[in-house]
Amino acid sequence: MANKNTHYQENSFSPWEVFQWIQNEAFRHIKNQNWLEESDFESFENIFKIRFSENLQKAKPLINNDLDKGNVSFAVLAVSLYEAFLQVGVPQKTAMLQTEKSINAPIYNFVVEGTEKILDSAENPLKNLVNISKNREKDYFGDSFSFERPIDSDFGYVLHIKKCLFHQTLQLLDRTDLQPLLCRMDLAWINGIKPEKHGVRFVRPVTFASGNCCQFWFMKEENPNFGK
Repeated sequence: MANKNTHYQENSFSPWEVFQWIQNEAFRHIKNQNWLEESDFESFENIFKIRFSENLQKAKPLINNDLDKGNVSFAVLAVSLYEAFLQVGVPQKTAMLQTEKSINAPIYNFVVEGTEKILDSAENPLKNLVNISKNREKDYFGDSFSFERPIDSDFGYVLHIKKCLFHQTLQLLDRTDLQPLLCRMDLAWINGIKPEKHGVRFVRPVTFASGNCCQFWFMKEENPNFGK
């Protein structure tokens, strides 16, 4: 993607663009890591295409709009990569680790750095983060996710995600064991938040990997040196 930093700061990636970006980078990463012999990599690609097509067809009832198309496709991507690794003979634990690295490693540093730069230049980092979150709730995730906001003040923002399309996709495909992988994708932007510098602390006490909901807590950090 050209001008990624500009697009990132504008928060303009659609779910479909993100899915395509991660898919392309995942295969580049797998090839560069030499995890598979050349012949196995060719088989892996062919198996992935078949599994992705079949899994996406199964998940089709969950897709109601363009946002859903990209978000469901991302979850299907993770499932299909994992199943392709298994089918070419990669052990289960290794397949899970390589799947996570494939979808996360190529974009991790970019997202961490992009988040940190946005907050570095923000007059009010907490407000900036909350506004980004609210915009993404509406424009990136949409109605197929369910959000509740028990706290929304100048000192904190608590978001309860009661319905998650990623989780529903994994449930439908009987691959909820991959839920921690998808939840850990958020660590990139989470790790871009530097409490000592930005005066904001983020915690996520529960996700769909460990419970029946996901909670985001954005809190103002009491720091007498903030802004100096």
